[in-house]
Amino acid sequence: MNTSAFLHYLEAQPTYSGQIAHIEHIPRRQAKCAELDEPLEAGLQDCLGEHGLLSFYTHQAEAINNAREGKNVMVATSSASGNLDRAA
Repeated sequence: MNTSAFLHYLEAQPTYSGQIAHIEHIPRRQAKCAELDEPLEAGLQDCLGEHGLLSFYTHQAEAINNAREGKNVMVATSSASGNLDRAA
């Protein structure tokens, strides 16, 4: 989907009355990965590896590490996050 075209479409609608308060274009950046403080249980590790879901992005590793420490965790990422090539 072309996001810019969709926004222009919304703004052109007769019922649109300035509801979009802010649009920000965030430039693409290289994905960053991080290690977990402790490895996952072997079966889960194997399953994630088989599906190409290892390694973890920095926000994922931080969330897992914090959850394992018993901390409350909430993760919010921008749309399309994770669609970039993973760092080697």
